[in-house]
Amino acid sequence: MRAPVLDRLSARLSRGFAAPVLIALIVLIAALPGVFSLPVLDRDEARYAQATAQMLATDDFVSINFLDEERNKKPVGIHWMQAAAVTALTGEEARQIWAYRVPSVIGALLAALGTFWIGRNLLGARGGLFAGSLMAATVLLGAEAGIAKTDAMLAGLTTLALFALLRLRRGADDPTFKRRAWAVAFWGFVGLGTLVKGPVTPLAAGMAAVVLVVWEAWAASRVEGAKFWPSLKSQAGWLRPLAFWPGPLLAILIVVPWLVSVQIATDGAFLREALGDDLGPKMVTGDEGHGGPPGYHLLLIPLAFLPAVLFLPSGIAAAVRALRAKTDLAFAARVLIAFSLPVWLLFELLPTKLPHYVLPAYPALAVLCAWGIMEWAQTKALWRWIGAVLLVLGAFVWTAAFVYLAIEHDGPAPFAILAGAGLMGLAVFAALASARGAVRAALLAAIALGLVWHVAGRGVIAPMTNLSPGPEAARLADQENLRPDREPVWSTYTEPSLVFTFGGEVTLLDIGPLRETLDASQPGLVVIDHSRAGEEDAAFLAELEQTACASAGLEGYNYSRGRPVRLTLHRIGPCTETTP
Repeated sequence: MRAPVLDRLSARLSRGFAAPVLIALIVLIAALPGVFSLPVLDRDEARYAQATAQMLATDDFVSINFLDEERNKKPVGIHWMQAAAVTALTGEEARQIWAYRVPSVIGALLAALGTFWIGRNLLGARGGLFAGSLMAATVLLGAEAGIAKTDAMLAGLTTLALFALLRLRRGADDPTFKRRAWAVAFWGFVGLGTLVKGPVTPLAAGMAAVVLVVWEAWAASRVEGAKFWPSLKSQAGWLRPLAFWPGPLLAILIVVPWLVSVQIATDGAFLREALGDDLGPKMVTGDEGHGGPPGYHLLLIPLAFLPAVLFLPSGIAAAVRALRAKTDLAFAARVLIAFSLPVWLLFELLPTKLPHYVLPAYPALAVLCAWGIMEWAQTKALWRWIGAVLLVLGAFVWTAAFVYLAIEHDGPAPFAILAGAGLMGLAVFAALASARGAVRAALLAAIALGLVWHVAGRGVIAPMTNLSPGPEAARLADQENLRPDREPVWSTYTEPSLVFTFGGEVTLLDIGPLRETLDASQPGLVVIDHSRAGEEDAAFLAELEQTACASAGLEGYNYSRGRPVRLTLHRIGPCTETTP
């Protein structure tokens, strides 16, 4: 399409409800393939889903448990959201993981729409459209939208809290602006974010407010020749509505009743373990092997922020130009830096690192990308080519990953090669178009690239590999009628996905304890992970196979432990036919 046509199209889409509808559609195209096709994932998703299922089964919506173990790590918010979705859509007994993922899809929608609103407020209607569309297609957001855990919803609530903060700042000089209403909304989003994942939302919002106030006070003192501290007091005035009592009270009412209840229910163990055993180690060491040096998240940005990374260097350059020239857009630059850089640096400095930790910073980065698109003509060729190289590099790594995954793990290799070719073709086209100044065509190609990644990678390639031995074991048990009356399950394959798909009636143990406790006269199903068996277990396993009423087996790959596995399933007990 020619540039004037694309300009008219973007102008039309940026008006009215067309922009949020288009952004929501991109989110759904990116998220839904993995939501329905991927089996339950190890380990966090399966633990979250199983804990929610146990809440529904026991009607205990205060304590968080995985099997018989208290799970005092994260607050209860996402479990309540999952429980509501499952109750409305499938019911606990169905064990349909897609229903548990619905809150994450909603969280991704909120993050993309919040990005649109921030972009529209700072850069106008087109800026909002570009920012929201890029955020919606981003690899990391779409991937988290298809996983039943906290991070997509956390990103959505944090983005809305930051948007409310922006509205308070922009309305500070408008006597008709409803400051108190937005202040209450801010506290509501902070409370919900806290109930979902503890301190992340208040930290992100608090650091953004502090950085913005201090920066603006410093800038004002330089321009006006005033002292810094009086200027700081003056610049912080827009935060006063946050002291309006219904706002903090709303946040307290969202968080504190459950927190008091869970402290009582666990004899004070929740906060002690959540802070001391979960959060504390993350602050001082690479907890659970998830360590990395400063710069870890920056190195991953070509992969996680694909396809928006194409426009990020130009967006950064546009913000720097505005700050140097002290134009009206200098305010937008300060806001976007305050909304992204502090939380990014925090997670870069923490010893424990996982790719999704910096997701709350992505909305501001997406708005920067939109800014880069809008000022593409003023961008030096160097920044254009840096973005192009990052895009092609990210696409190449993901192409290699798709092909390797399919070949190494029994996936659809021809389709993976075709999908990889599509990724590379779109990446090269977008890179060349952007370098030649056809930025609208590059934007369309980049969004298409993101959607191809989600549909092909999460919707087709990953689900067709042998990376889900737990769910496959449950399917095999149903197919071979090895558990006709939902008898108990004893398993030496200890990944949480098996627990969830077997309905939670599972005892996880090693072969030694299994040998000592197993009663062959009791009906049940025994799952043996042969990768954890030694030579001393050979006689016991041979006897188990000989005395079992029926047996079946499968091979797969345990990606959590990084090793192939062979599972055998043995139905034990009285060998009588039972009607399914």
